[in-house]
Amino acid sequence: TDPGMLDIAGQEWTRAEVGANAGVVAWATFDECDMGLGCSGSNTQENLQQMTNLVEKIRAYGDGRPINANYSKGILGTWWASGTMDDFLAAVDFASVDNYAYTSPPVGDAFRASPAWPEGANPAVSAAYGWQIDRMRSFQATPGEKPNWLFVESARPYLGESNARTITPEQMEGAMWSGIIHEARGISIFQHNNDPAYGNYSLVDIPDDRRAKIKAALAGIQALAPVLNTQSYEWNAGAAGTDTTLKAKVGRPYLFASTGLNGATGSNTFPLPAGITGNKVEVVGEGRTIQVTEGKFTDSFASEYTHHIYKITI
Repeated sequence: TDPGMLDIAGQEWTRAEVGANAGVVAWATFDECDMGLGCSGSNTQENLQQMTNLVEKIRAYGDGRPINANYSKGILGTWWASGTMDDFLAAVDFASVDNYAYTSPPVGDAFRASPAWPEGANPAVSAAYGWQIDRMRSFQATPGEKPNWLFVESARPYLGESNARTITPEQMEGAMWSGIIHEARGISIFQHNNDPAYGNYSLVDIPDDRRAKIKAALAGIQALAPVLNTQSYEWNAGAAGTDTTLKAKVGRPYLFASTGLNGATGSNTFPLPAGITGNKVEVVGEGRTIQVTEGKFTDSFASEYTHHIYKITI
């Protein structure tokens, strides 16, 4: 916190050490307790009890800081956290999820084993990250009643399997935007890495061109924070194979779109939302505009990680 960074304090920090430090904005509990990691129960009920006990301990501090947990494969609806994932999410004020679908083939296999996974879909795509947010929301009595965050890897996240992969900056950007389009309220980046091409900290010990691409992607998200932090509108954009969300700020509609699971690359046509008229849309951050014809506009999605942000001129 000394250089002005905000911090979610882990359990290695005591209440006395944190004190009234305004830079500490929340408390973290366990990491992946839904899988029996971080906590130490012999079954999911004991893991959940350890989680609730820790939350009660932190609540007793009375300092008003929200409480966070990170979860993982419990969202899949298979054998992890069987029957308890809703309780794990309810225990804390906000939660994140980490399943590195781009880089870990075993994660892909775990996704395919989930009864909620779309048949035939490839897990190693950006849309798999938005799907994880959908799964988090599915365990909430009112989806999104508590914020859901998404972890995205920035290289090869300490994976030991021989066929592990390293994420590209383009895939990383696509994964983050897929999460946002599916209502993620925060993005966390896992930067520990064992790809020998980069250092252990893969946001720092990397070539300048890779760092510049990642910084640009994050800057693009931060620049749109005033829009992203508004409530989404419920609206079907009508473009097959494309995930979308609609927001508005200062009277300007924004349509966020990315390639969905089982979605094909190529052109997609979007109708304007009902009641909104305009003759062109600005493609934010890309330096181009698209003409609206008969209440619709068409754009191209070149790859599975392609995303576009459309600002509709009224």
